[in-house]
Amino acid sequence: MLRHLHIKNLALIDDLELAFERGLNVITGETGAGKSLLMQALALTVGGRAVAELIRHETQEAVVEAVFALEDPRITQLLEEGGYAADEELLVRRVISQNGRGRVYLNGAIATVTVLRQIGERLLHIYGQHEQQTLLEAEAALGLLDGFAGLGKRLEEMGQSYHTLRHIWTRLQAVTTGKAAAEARRELVRFQVDEIKRAALRPGEEEALRQEKTVLLNAEKLAQGAAAGEELLSTGEAALSDQLGRLLTRLRELARIDDSLKDIIVLLSSGLAQIEEAALQLRKYSERLQMNPERLEELDARLILLSRLKHKYGGSVEAILTLQAALEQELQRLEGGEESIVMLRQEVETAAAAAWAQAHTLSLARRAAAEILETRMTTELAALGMKGATFSVRFQAEKLDEAGEAMGEPFVRDTHRLRDTGCDCVEFYLSANPGEPLLPLAQVASGGELSRLMLALKALSVAVDEAPTLIFDEVDAGIGGAIAEVVGRRLKALAQQRQVLCITHLPQIAAFADHAYTVVKGTMKGRTVSSAKRLTRSEQLQELARMLGGVEITAEAKRHAREMLEGARRG
Repeated sequence: MLRHLHIKNLALIDDLELAFERGLNVITGETGAGKSLLMQALALTVGGRAVAELIRHETQEAVVEAVFALEDPRITQLLEEGGYAADEELLVRRVISQNGRGRVYLNGAIATVTVLRQIGERLLHIYGQHEQQTLLEAEAALGLLDGFAGLGKRLEEMGQSYHTLRHIWTRLQAVTTGKAAAEARRELVRFQVDEIKRAALRPGEEEALRQEKTVLLNAEKLAQGAAAGEELLSTGEAALSDQLGRLLTRLRELARIDDSLKDIIVLLSSGLAQIEEAALQLRKYSERLQMNPERLEELDARLILLSRLKHKYGGSVEAILTLQAALEQELQRLEGGEESIVMLRQEVETAAAAAWAQAHTLSLARRAAAEILETRMTTELAALGMKGATFSVRFQAEKLDEAGEAMGEPFVRDTHRLRDTGCDCVEFYLSANPGEPLLPLAQVASGGELSRLMLALKALSVAVDEAPTLIFDEVDAGIGGAIAEVVGRRLKALAQQRQVLCITHLPQIAAFADHAYTVVKGTMKGRTVSSAKRLTRSEQLQELARMLGGVEITAEAKRHAREMLEGARRG
C-alpha cells in the first residue's frame, strides 16, 4: 500500500509531499493544474520511463520518493533475493539527472530500473487511457480472463512445460541442423558447466555468507557488548562473581549455626560456576571478533557472484546445482555422441504431450470462467449505466502465418499454436445496446464504455492476484450524471478491498472519497508552481462546490455539494 509520496523538481512541481491512506483517495483540480504529474511521478516509482524533459527548469535533477507498506510476502522475497533490506516498509527513490544518468534506490541501496519494474508491478497498477485501450488487444483480454479465473498457478506450470519442450526442441534442432550447430551447443553447455563448477557452490552457502557479513559489519558493537558483559560478571569493581563469592563465604559461616542453609549454598555455588564460565566464554568470544575489511570484501564479492549466477541460471543456489547436474548429463551425451536424434524425438514427443495436455486443461478452465464472467459483466455493466448491454468472451481460431505453419509439430496442431500461456486466443465482444449485434470492442466501444468495462473487470477480479494499490486516471471519460455516481459507488466498493487512487473531474465521483486531495497551480517568485494538499471535510465541501458551480461558489452550489456528500456517506 502506498503511504507517502515526495516529489522534488518535477516539471511544475517544486517540492511536494502527500500521505495516502487505505480506502478511496480522490484527487481533483482544475484542468492543467498538474494532476497528470502525480501520475507520472507514481509511474516513475514502479519503473516507468524517465526523460530529462521532466526535470524542472534551471535545476539539475528531479527526485521522486515513495514509501510502500510491504503487505505481500512475495515482494519481501524478491527484495531479499536481490540482496535488499526488507522490513515492513519499502522506500523507493528515483533520481532523474540532466546528464541522463538516472539512479534507483531501494531502501537506500542502489538498484536497476529492471529490478524496480519487477517489484513495482506487485506494488501498484495504474489504469489510464492507455490501459483501457489494451482491452482492444487479444493478449490483454486473455490476461484479464486469466486474472478473473485465478489461473496464476496453472499458468506458471504451463510456462514451465512450454519452456521444457522448447529446450528439448532446441537440442533436437541443434543435432539435426548440422555439426556446426551441434558444436555451438556443445561449447555453450561446456562454458555453462565450467562457469558453475568454478563457483564451487554449496547448498545453504548464501545464508551462511549473509550471516557472517552481518556479524562482521557489527563486530565492534558485538565486541563492546561482550566486554561489557564480562566486566559485569567477572572483571568489574562490582562484579557479580565477587559479590556472590563474598555472599557464599558469609553463608558458610552461618551454616555452622544452621545447616539448613547448605541447600542454598549448593545452589549459589552452582550459579557462581556458571557465571564464571559465562564470563570466560564472553572473553573468548570478544577476542575472536575483529574488524576484517579484507574478509568483508571477499564476502561481498562472493555474494555478488552468487547473485549473478542466480539471475543467469536459477533463483537459488540449489536450483543452479540442479541445473548443473542436468547440463553435465547433456554435455556427456553431446561429447560422447549418445544424444541421438531418435532419443531426442522421443523426449520431444513426451514433453509435447504433457504441454498440450496442460494447455487443454487450461482451456477448459478458461471456458468455464468465461461463462461466469459474461454473466457477471452483463450485470455489472447494467449497474454502470449500460443497461441492455451484452458482454461476450470469444475463443478465436489462431491465424497462422507462414512461419507458424512451418513450425509444425510440436508447437502447432490444427488451428492452435502452443505458447507459454497455452493455446487459446481470446477476444472481448460487446453489444452496447439491445438488438445490436455482438462485435469486437474495437468496433463498438467508446472511450466512456471502455472506462466502465475496465472498472467492471477490476471490480470482479480484485480478489484474485492483484497489486494492493490501484490507480484510476480518466475513469470518468465520456460519462456524467447518474452514471458518474454509479462509477463512484463502484470505486468506493473496490476500495474496501484495495487502496484506490482516482483522478477525476466529476463531483459525483469525488463525493465518495474517503480521503480527498486537490491539485492547484499558482505563481511563486515569478514561476509557475503546481502544488497539492489533503483536504479537510470543510475544504472537501468547498472543492465539490467549485466543481459544481465553477469559479464563483454560490450558496446553491454549497447546498448541492453538501447533499452529494451526505448521500455518498449514506450509500
